[in-house]
Amino acid sequence: MRSPPRPFPSVTGPGRRARWRRGVARRALSALLAATAVVLVVREVRPAPAAAVRVVVAGRAVVAGAVLEAPDLRVVAVPAGAAQPGALTTVADGVGRRVGSAMVAGETLTVTRLVPRGPAEGLPRGRVALHVVAADPASVDLLVPGDPARVYPAAGGAPLAVAARVLATDPRPARTDGLGVAAVSTRGVVVSLSAVEADAVLAGHGSLEGPVTVSVVAAPG
Repeated sequence: MRSPPRPFPSVTGPGRRARWRRGVARRALSALLAATAVVLVVREVRPAPAAAVRVVVAGRAVVAGAVLEAPDLRVVAVPAGAAQPGALTTVADGVGRRVGSAMVAGETLTVTRLVPRGPAEGLPRGRVALHVVAADPASVDLLVPGDPARVYPAAGGAPLAVAARVLATDPRPARTDGLGVAAVSTRGVVVSLSAVEADAVLAGHGSLEGPVTVSVVAAPG
């Protein structure tokens, strides 16, 4: 009984040429399997794409002091590791806010680029804002918002607070006497204090009636 014909006799049949072809086929198959294995290993060890986050950037150039409008801003996706700390994530967070410095198109908008709505905005947990009257109105000109400061009783003595920070200062009085000289007036300072320091300042004031009058002195940073 005759055996059925082999498929692809030029490869599977007897003879040196068929054996040579089989050897070539085996080597090609081995190379293909090796390449496939390399691809699979690379896919396994390759890090996953970084997660993207949405941040707000300037949609066009913005001048310093401008009040932001919706067309000034747009949202883009950036890798999470590349997002700037404090970046806004929605346009609504920036609309209506004033920027403290100019921005170029595409620049990320962060909370530090926005002018605070008030002196107390952004205070760390555990800190309070307190307005005090300077015992010497002229001393207010020596203070700049952001300066560290020490607070003393108006009559002198040990400091009531040693880790205060100036948040804002009252403007100079506009009133003048008949000679065009500014009239004497009270001026105050808004300072950031811990709750304990604020209690000490209020207690050291000695009275809950009238303004809290103290001496505020700029301290080394």
